Amino acid sequence: MDYRRLEGNEAVELILSVLREAGRPMTTREVQKETEKRMVRCPDSTAVFLNRLRLHGLISGERSKDRRGWIWWVED
Repeated sequence: MDYRRLEGNEAVELILSVLREAGRPMTTREVQKETEKRMVRCPDSTAVFLNRLRLHGLISGERSKDRRGWIWWVED
């Protein structure tokens, strides 16, 4: 199964859409599964790309002990 690799704004918009549609914080694994359902993948590994978006202030993220990893969300 081939996944289409997203670049630039298309990748950013997809991640923002996934997080908004979820309506709750998502783990890195959950975000990755959702992108795979759509037959696409992030330009880098999912974790690296999400962290890059966080550093640019486009999404929020933090480590969660309860969910055993990073969680990500969009502040609207």
